Amino acid sequence: MAKKTLGLVLFFYLGMILFTSQAYCAGFQLFSELSARGTAMGGALTARDDIAESAWFNPAASSMLEGLKMSFGTALVIPQMKLEHDGTHDDMKDKVYPVPHVYAAMPVANKFGVSMSVNVPYGLTTEWQHDWPGKYYAVYTELRCLYLSPALSFKPYDWIAFGVGPNFVYATADMRRALTPQVPGLKTNMKGKDWGYGYTLSMLLKPFKNWNLGLTYHSQIDIDLYGKARYSMDLPSFPASNMWLDVRLPRTVSIGISTTALKNWNFTADFVWTDWSSYDKLDFQYEQAPGTGKPGVISIPRNWEDAWAFRFGAEYTLNDQWLLRGGFIYDQSPIDNKWREPTLPTNDRWAFSVGTGWNYKQFGVDAAYCYVLVENGGTSPLTPTLDGTYKGQAHVINLSFRWNY
Repeated sequence: MAKKTLGLVLFFYLGMILFTSQAYCAGFQLFSELSARGTAMGGALTARDDIAESAWFNPAASSMLEGLKMSFGTALVIPQMKLEHDGTHDDMKDKVYPVPHVYAAMPVANKFGVSMSVNVPYGLTTEWQHDWPGKYYAVYTELRCLYLSPALSFKPYDWIAFGVGPNFVYATADMRRALTPQVPGLKTNMKGKDWGYGYTLSMLLKPFKNWNLGLTYHSQIDIDLYGKARYSMDLPSFPASNMWLDVRLPRTVSIGISTTALKNWNFTADFVWTDWSSYDKLDFQYEQAPGTGKPGVISIPRNWEDAWAFRFGAEYTLNDQWLLRGGFIYDQSPIDNKWREPTLPTNDRWAFSVGTGWNYKQFGVDAAYCYVLVENGGTSPLTPTLDGTYKGQAHVINLSFRWNY
């Protein structure tokens, strides 16, 4: 009965992952896809060898587990962003975005392990007021990237393991804005979707007692979003048209270290490099381009730069039932003032998190809170009619449930 109930709950969460949105990131990479444990520990999980979340952060760890571990739950992301200018400000709409996650990992046979991760490591949702001064650049922008990541682990020796697995990515996009001041009231809505494919490679080392080293590589994934561009007015030069949009989800390299050398403590650190320079432009390809009705391409420069994230976490075992956690993140933005625009106006961010875990037999509950402070960022030549400073912050509340067999 308990297993059947657990299966129904997991099915419900898989559905939520497909149909919910998310926001706030450096670039459009998230860290709120984490479990509550991961959020509380700043996302520094690449070198952990005892948790279900390794299904995403380091699949090699599954062959080192002592049994099946599962984790599922939801993070609530509450972003707040505004553009200050001339003594006034325009605010992004205040909303709460749920981001569910499901992880499972277990050893099989003597030297192997399997795992499955279902999460949303990339995505964004930004929504401004319909009549704000930047309405010709962005009003509503949404990108969802659902990752399905099964993996296999092999442990040739007790001190080393390797992991490999495919990533199946289902992406959807929805973009809305006013089109041109020459035709007041004309708006456009572009929607697209597609599947993309990549892979994950990982390694976990135990070089010394109580010390782990982890390395994980997530490949670049090219998404060719296919959809439709529609307009709010029926005009001969603005016909509804099929369109394509190429989006590159960048490759990442995560290097992690963890130690349990101090009694009751687990300290972790991750250093994550993201190849954002691959995101150099957005090419919108139309069968009938807006304003002409003929095939054409509208190219928008991005020219982002590679970036690093530095993540640190600590977990203290208070007793058999309670765990206390804390974390810190410094996340470099790939966007400088020259290329910043209102679909994603963020800058470098600092995140501070706390959390707790409660255990009862094979069950566990984790809770976490994270405050994200975004450094101020200026407007760019890409948006010449906007002048001012973007300011932002976010709150992340996370709750997860664990089940160990």
